[in-house]
Amino acid sequence: MLPNFVVLLLVFLSTLFTLVFINSERDSFTKRAVRHVTARQSSHTAPTPRVGGIAIAVGILSGALLSGDDIFGLMLWTTLPIFLIGLVEDLGPDTPPAVRLGVAAISAILAYMVIGISIERVDVGWADSLLAVGAVSIAFTVFASVGMTHAMNLVDGLNGLSSAVVAAIMVAFGAVAYKYGHTDLVVMNAVVCVAFLGFMCMNFPGGRIFLGDAGAYSVGHMIAWNAIILLAREPQVSAWGILLILLWPVLDTLFSMYRRVAAGHAVSRPDRLHFHHLLMRLALLAAPGRLDRERANPIGSALAWPLIAIPGVVGFLYIDDASGAMWATLALTTVYIVSYRLLIASATKIRRVVG
Repeated sequence: MLPNFVVLLLVFLSTLFTLVFINSERDSFTKRAVRHVTARQSSHTAPTPRVGGIAIAVGILSGALLSGDDIFGLMLWTTLPIFLIGLVEDLGPDTPPAVRLGVAAISAILAYMVIGISIERVDVGWADSLLAVGAVSIAFTVFASVGMTHAMNLVDGLNGLSSAVVAAIMVAFGAVAYKYGHTDLVVMNAVVCVAFLGFMCMNFPGGRIFLGDAGAYSVGHMIAWNAIILLAREPQVSAWGILLILLWPVLDTLFSMYRRVAAGHAVSRPDRLHFHHLLMRLALLAAPGRLDRERANPIGSALAWPLIAIPGVVGFLYIDDASGAMWATLALTTVYIVSYRLLIASATKIRRVVG
C-alpha cells in the first residue's frame, strides 16, 4: 500500500493533468458551453469548458483505487448515475430539473442498498420517533441526499466558490473522522480536498474551466453520504453538528427556494440573487468603471470564503454537543439572513450614489 502522502500527490497530479488536457482542447468544449453564458444565473461573459467534473472524477477515482478503502469505492459506484446525467447537462442538451432530481434519487437509493445505512436520528425527539420507522428513515435519507446534491450545484456560481465550500466541509468532516478514529473517512475526505485543490489551479481566479453539473452533483452526493456515515457510525456525533458543517449550502438552497416562491416564480427558476452573487455585485458597484464582471467574480468568491469556513469550524467544535450545536445553528442562520438583507440594502444604496 502506498503512503498516504504519495496517494494525495498522485490525486493532485492526475486531476491537474486532466485539466491541462481539457484546457488544451478548450475550443471543442467551449462550443458546447455557449448556451451557459446567457443563462440567468451566469456570472461570466465568455464561453468556458464546464467539464471540470471529469478531472475531479479522475482524481478521486485514482485516490479510491490507490487507497484501497472499501467504503470509498462503494460510494463512487453509487455516484455514477448522477455524474452521468450531470455530464449530459454539461455537454449536451438541457435536461429537465425533475429528471436530474430523479437520477439523484436513484444514486441515493443505490447508496442505501450498497452501504446499508440510513438516517435514524436528527436529535429532535418527535422526529427521531418517526425515523425509527424503517420506511420513513429511508425516505428521509433519499430526500436529504438529493437535497445536498442539488445544493452543491447551486453554490457553484463564482470562480473558486464551490472549491471553498467543498474544502470547508471535507476538512471539517475529516477532522471529525480523525477525532473518532475513522481512518477510511479521513483518507476519503483528504482525497476529495486535494482533487479540488488541483481544480482550483485552473478555476481561480481566471475561471479557465468550470466544475459543471457532473462535478457539483457528484461531490454533493459524496458529501451527503459522508455525513450519513458519520452520523450512523458515531452515537456521540450530533446531527446538529453535522448540519452546522453543511450550513452554507443548506441555507443557500433554502433561502433560494423561499425567495423564488415569495416572488411567485418556480422553485427551479435560476437567478443571480444568491449570497455570493450579491458579494460580487457589491464589488462591482463599489468600484464603478474599474471592475467588470469577470474581475469582480473572484473578488466576490474570496469575500465569501471566511463566511463559508465559519460553520465548518463551529460545527467541529460542537460536534458532540447537540444543544450547543442547535443554538449555534440558529445564531448563524440569523447572521446569514441579516447579512443578506444588509447586502441587498448596501447594493441598492451604492447603485443610487453612483447613478
